Amino acid sequence: MIHAIAAITMLAHQCAPEIATEAVVPLVVTESGGDDLAININKGPRVRAASIAGGAALVRRYMAAGYTVDVGLAQVNSANLARLGVTVEQAFDPCTNLRLASSVLRAGYDLAIQHYTGLDAISATYSLYNTGTLTRGFHNGYVGRVWSAASGMGTIQTPPPIPGSASASASASASASASAPTATPASAKQGIAEASWVVGQIDSSAVQVFK
Repeated sequence: MIHAIAAITMLAHQCAPEIATEAVVPLVVTESGGDDLAININKGPRVRAASIAGGAALVRRYMAAGYTVDVGLAQVNSANLARLGVTVEQAFDPCTNLRLASSVLRAGYDLAIQHYTGLDAISATYSLYNTGTLTRGFHNGYVGRVWSAASGMGTIQTPPPIPGSASASASASASASASAPTATPASAKQGIAEASWVVGQIDSSAVQVFK
């Protein structure tokens, strides 16, 4: 089933209340386009199953051949399933899938804030979700695509600079020369500094995801 953005948002409220819907919905759109039967075989094809049973059989076949497979709405990687205590079939359930994604994102954020602050920490969290590393998602375009999806949905006005990019350097120089800091409101800085994901309306200029 292909879920519209409104349906994904409702599912996120119900199934992943620890994370702001404004943070998870752009990720889901980037990962699967809202398709709860989407399957991506890493270093292999991207396919769509006709049913959960058929999808689970396909996932297990590729896992047995040594591949890792991304499953469902948020494309949760098969390497996480046993650790998170779910079967392949359960991972196709939209609510379960978003719950698993929330768990992975929160763990990623705990690591990201050891190295980054503010919006950069959120970008690093997205990178970890996609690549398992703090920075590879900056360079392969994934983090930019998530922020672009957020911008396209009106969650933020413009995508923030990617850490280490030329635009990020220019932004940092501009901020340093400004007479008063205006790039990120103080409330957003304080909000992002904490380590719990929340549901709530995000300020469109700063993406306030944490409290």
